[in-house]
Order: sequence, then C-alpha cells, then structure tokens
Amino acid sequence: MAAGTARTAAAAAAAAAAVMGLAVAVAVAEGAFLSPAAAGDVDNDEVNALVVIRAALIDPSGVLGDWDATAGGDPCGWAMVTCNQGQVYELSLRHQNLSGTLSPAIGRLRSLQNLYLCNNAISGPIPDCIGSLEFLRSLDLSNNQFTGSIPSTLGGLSNLLYLKLNNNSLSGPIPDSLAAAPMICTLDLSFNNLSGTWPIFQARITVLLGGNPLLTAPVKEPLDLLASKPMNTEGCLLNNFGRFQFYFSNFVSDSESVDERVRILSILALCVALVCVATLVTGVVMRCHKSPGGAIFQHGPEVWLGHLKHFKFKDIKRATNNFSRRNILGEGGYGIVYKGCLLDGTIVAVKRLKHHVLVVGDDQFHTEVGVIGLVVHRNLLHLTGFCTTNDERLLVYPYMPNGTVASKLHELVNEEPALDWSMRKSIALSVARGLLYLHEQCIPKIIHRDIKASNILLDEHLEAVIADFGLAKLVDLGVSHVITEARGTLGRIPPESLMSGHLSDKSDVFGFGFLLIELVTGRETLELHQNEYVNGGILDWAKELLEQNQLSSFVDMKIRNNYDSVELEEMVQIALLCTMYKPEHRPRMSEVVRMLEEGDGVAEKWEAMKDVEELDPDSPGYLYPVLDYDVDRSSSIELQAIELSGPR
Repeated sequence: MAAGTARTAAAAAAAAAAVMGLAVAVAVAEGAFLSPAAAGDVDNDEVNALVVIRAALIDPSGVLGDWDATAGGDPCGWAMVTCNQGQVYELSLRHQNLSGTLSPAIGRLRSLQNLYLCNNAISGPIPDCIGSLEFLRSLDLSNNQFTGSIPSTLGGLSNLLYLKLNNNSLSGPIPDSLAAAPMICTLDLSFNNLSGTWPIFQARITVLLGGNPLLTAPVKEPLDLLASKPMNTEGCLLNNFGRFQFYFSNFVSDSESVDERVRILSILALCVALVCVATLVTGVVMRCHKSPGGAIFQHGPEVWLGHLKHFKFKDIKRATNNFSRRNILGEGGYGIVYKGCLLDGTIVAVKRLKHHVLVVGDDQFHTEVGVIGLVVHRNLLHLTGFCTTNDERLLVYPYMPNGTVASKLHELVNEEPALDWSMRKSIALSVARGLLYLHEQCIPKIIHRDIKASNILLDEHLEAVIADFGLAKLVDLGVSHVITEARGTLGRIPPESLMSGHLSDKSDVFGFGFLLIELVTGRETLELHQNEYVNGGILDWAKELLEQNQLSSFVDMKIRNNYDSVELEEMVQIALLCTMYKPEHRPRMSEVVRMLEEGDGVAEKWEAMKDVEELDPDSPGYLYPVLDYDVDRSSSIELQAIELSGPR
C-alpha cells in the first residue's frame, strides 16, 4: 500500500489540549498533523538515512527502487514516503514483502510521526533509537519477525498514541516505562514470547497481551486492591472498573492450547468473582452517589459509569456544532452518527439513537451500555462514553478516519483501488477475529445480527473494526411491542431467522459470507443486474463460476489481475460455506479464522460440503420463503430491518 508522495501544504494553528491531566500541543490541518520541522531545503541526513534503511532491507519486489540518492536526492518523491515542508513525517511500508532488518538509521528521521512496517517479514531487534523520535505518534511493527526485547526507550515518547508490536518473536519483560507513557492509548503486544510480570497500566490504555503464556499478573492485582482500599473513597470504583476492563480484554486470548484455555477459564472465574464484589459495593456506593439519571458516579469534575465517561449534553451539542447536518457521517437503523470535536481536541463519532430507545429505563440503559463498554478487542469499535437526558440517548466512540469498508471499496487513489487484494484479505481476517471474540470468547456471547461492509470501519492503519455490536439488544428493549425477529439487512437475513426468528452465532457466519462476496466483487449492491445471471442469485452465480473455473469475471474489475487466483478461489469457497442454507452446515468463526489464516483444507472442505444441501430433500436451496406478515409486523420490519446500522 503506497502512501501518497506529494508534498502536503500545511496551514494550521496549535491548540493546547489537556488529556488525562497532561497538556499537549496538537496541530491540526483538516485531520492531518503538521511536521514540527520548518520549511527548508531537502535534508541530506534524511536522504542518507533512507538509503541506509533500504540497504538493510531485502526487497524482492523492488518497491523501494527509487530510494536512491543519485536519482534526484529528494525523498519526498520516493514511493511510500510522505513529507511535510521538506521533512519526512511518514513511512508506510505495509504488506510489501520486505525482509532483512530495520536499520538504526531510522532514528535520524527526526520529524517522523508515523511508521508503518506491518505485515512483512522483517527480523532482528527493534532499534533503541526509535525512542529518540520525539514527534512519533503511531508505530506499527506488527506481523513481522522482530526478536529481542522491547526497547524501554519507547515509553519515553511523549507524543506516542498507538504502539502495535503484536505477532512477532519479542521476548523478555514488558518495560515499566510503557505503563507510564504519557499519551499512549492503544498498546498491542499480543502473540510474542514475552515473560515476567506485566506492569500496572493506567486504566485509560487499551492493552492486548494474549498469546504470551509466560506473562503473569501483578501479585497485588486485582483483588488485593479491592480489599486494601476503602470503597467509599471518591473515584476508587472507577479505577477498579478500569482495571477489570484491562484484565477482561487480555486474559481471553486466541490461543488454542489446552493449558492456555484452562488458565483462561481460571482467570475468568477470578474476574467473575471480582465483578460480584464490585456489584455488591456498587449497591452501597449508589445510595450516596446515584443521580436522577441512574447509577452514575462522580469522579472529580467529571461523571462516569464505571469505566465509561458520562458526557454532558451541552458538551455533545458544542462538539457536533448543535448536531449540524454538515457533521453527519452516516445514518442507519440505530440512529444518526455525527462527527464531533471535544474541548480537548479529541475527534469523536457520536451516535444519536433513535427515539424508540427512549422508553428503555435509565438503569437498564446504563446496564447494557456498561456491558458493551467492557468488550475490548482490536477489531471491535470500543465505546468510550455516553450521554442521557429525558429525550436523548447518545453513544460516543473514537472517530475512524478512513470510514467504512463499503465506501473504501469504491475509492480510487491514483487510478488504483484504495483497497487492493491483500488489504481485502486482511480485512476479512480482522473481521473474522472480531466475530470469533464475540461468539466464543465473550461470556455471554454477543450476536451482531448485521455484518456487512457498511458496518465495518477502518482505523488510521486501515485495520478493520466492527461497529454496532451489542446495540441490537437496546433496540429490542425499546420496541418490545413489535416483532424483532427479522433483524438485519433485507436480502442477507439468514433463512432460519426469516422462518422462525431464531438467531445464533451461525446467523453472523451467514452475514460474514456475504461480506466476503462484497470484498471479492467490490459491488455496491449484491442484487444482480438484469440479464447478468438468470439462474438464481449472487451465491448461485458464484458457485457456478467456481465450478467452471471462471472466477476472474466475478472479482472486482478495479483490481484487474492484481490478485492471487488461489486465494480468490479459497475466499469464494469460504463465502459459500458460510452461507449454506442450514446453520449446522456452516462453519464456526474459529474454523473460518483458521481457513483464512492457513488456507489449508479449504478446497477439501468445500468438496465435502458443496453437494450436501442439494441432496437434502428438506432443503429448498437459497430461496427464501414468502412470509405473510400482518400489518403491524410488516411495518415494523420496514422500520427495523432495512438498515440497522450505517457508516460512522
């Protein structure tokens, strides 16, 4: 994925922001952060540094071919290098088939703000000198082969927000400095060989540590804290809820080993005990701190529900410019989503829920929202806060700068698709992992009900994040007087849901199959055009093309021939397995993840299953039954099922 290489004209003002009690100067120019360097001539030291970095990497595809000081000497025109005012502020080398090592010359790019090297095969240690890049905001070295320890210098980066070192071979302890990093909000160290006791992180940090079986919890966390601190101390309940969020999100890993699962179950039991204790304490605290709006706790000048911030309505109005239509990001069945800017400069997405949710009582609303907020996974959109009034219910989420997968599928950048084949496959795997977490690693499990490209967001790294999980129950609570069975987007509702209203995790698997079809075809709609295919729907067409070895006519024309034909065939086979008529014939998401990760056995599974339903006399194929709803039922479906959640 090559980033744009044109120089960025910068014009923005510095704004002081207070984040977690620390002041930080943030310069914003239409969402882009300015380089601290002043305008000037090309920095020869940066040119030489990039040449040295290239020399240490193995580049079989030649993507760094123009990183050559003799070819003009201006790095701002080189592939995957982005400059501002003549200074390099971003290197984006994702998915470039690179190996070799990362040279310490990286420390000479003094204005670097974003470094993305994920999904390559780079090995060797992470250079300590990265800790000298004082303006660095995002560092993503995930899915490589880095070894050695995590440099403690990374914790001293005063502007670092995102650090992803997952899926490498890093060893040794987690540096204490990372727990004290002043600005970091996302830290992913999962699936390495880390050992020792992890430090006590601040509650605001989302930390992922799964897949490190040698890591151990701090001795005094979390139960000793509950026993040793007076629970009527202002704010202590918030801190312990924040710690529980951390433990909940990290004890549940993707490990498949028996020993790991036993360990996870033991820790989950510990967490349940913690929740029970916290619940008992909450009952006592609420008698002193309950507000008219429900179980809310005062924490200094701010109000919190456990780990979620309770925003004042006037602050949300100010952030969204009084819910200006110009701030609308999207609209769906749950409500309208607005872009907002909080007083501290944080960009957020505010979902203004539809009025039928207003009938849900405050306590019940707070309970459901609190549960949603406890679910933390890198591929799930994390709820950060909420707002309630007599006639408003609002949810506050992080802003996802790259919009939805649906919108990105139709974008072109320099006449090339914004999402190439490798990115689409990566999106499929990320969504599958998020669903696996909801289905098999949450207690109780969460069924999304409406998986599709317009409900999948893309973060600043173009990593897929599932939106709107858990909201279906809020809608159900508010519309209990009408039918709620046929939930989802018409045309993608599983047959069993249409016929009986039955929903299970296999309902989401069905929707995921259609998402794969969206990723393969890039189509705005999965309805076939007139005379495009006359023997059935898009699934029948995909199956016929697969059997005739003609999938090249099924793939998105924007990709042209830039895809792996074997991976394409596997993707379509997985999609067809996921959308089989009977739920018991569809794979579980854990199986889907393995098929997407390894590819082994997909063809065999398809060969074994492709004719099962054709031979089943009770299976009517992919045709949906005609339903005869009464007036109330049909009107409710038109209201609820067409589009339950739109882009954020």
